Amino acid sequence: MLQLISKLQHNTYEKGEFSDEQPRDLDEAIQIIKNFPWDAERALTDIQLTGPSVTIQDGDLNYLKLGLYFNGKFCVYYLDKANHLYEYHAKNIDEACNLVTDFFNQTSDLNLFEKHFFNIGNKPHFITNDFIYWFNSVKIFAIGLVISVYFLFVLSILFFTSIGKEKTMPVGAILTLVIALGILIGYITTKTMRGRHQYLQLSKGKSQFSYGYDEQHIMVYDKTDITEISYTLGSKGSVGKIKIMFKNGEFIQPTNLLDGMTLLEKFPKTPKTVTNQRFASFSSR
Repeated sequence: MLQLISKLQHNTYEKGEFSDEQPRDLDEAIQIIKNFPWDAERALTDIQLTGPSVTIQDGDLNYLKLGLYFNGKFCVYYLDKANHLYEYHAKNIDEACNLVTDFFNQTSDLNLFEKHFFNIGNKPHFITNDFIYWFNSVKIFAIGLVISVYFLFVLSILFFTSIGKEKTMPVGAILTLVIALGILIGYITTKTMRGRHQYLQLSKGKSQFSYGYDEQHIMVYDKTDITEISYTLGSKGSVGKIKIMFKNGEFIQPTNLLDGMTLLEKFPKTPKTVTNQRFASFSSR
């Protein structure tokens, strides 16, 4: 009997996050659809491509995704291998399952579906993301390069301005800039070398995540074992110096793997504390 890959997505998951992904035949796929907690997850759920759903993939990389719709209905999305998106609003779960049967039998009638005119950014809602993040040394060096070029530009302006006006070169100012540039390059190099092997596997909906400094020292952690996450907040809202503390006294400090705010959003239920040097600490639980 034909088996197709099917997977589940719950209302706490982010785009590309799925669970229980495995091959299933038609009867098994219908069973997981009918056993899915639709009513429990319908409340406070936005109607969109990412949300409580069951997604099925055929051998040609076409996808059928059964999700929620308004007024107790279900929305069945069909994404073909050419990235064209279609949707159909089923009155009940049985009607939606009929479309699943057609998909397994390769008899889907897309004339029943409404075709989307804009087909940009659809596929990430259907394919599975591994949510693995490695240290991006190229990005750090690129930032350092941009800043270095800026410093060199300022030095050139000072130099040619002083020559043009036949004045004594501002040796002190130039020396200060050269020293600052050297310190900056040294800092970026040290930071890059220190974190170049960092690894993080983390998604919003799943409780377990992995972190380590290299592939031989990756540890599995559970969000329920975290006591709090502390971080600093910059004047323009930038998040930095994230420290994740656990009940056993251990802590980890992932750096340069993810944008700070993006990292915090992956721990929606974890207590968080903002700590700034200039201000007293306060809780944002």
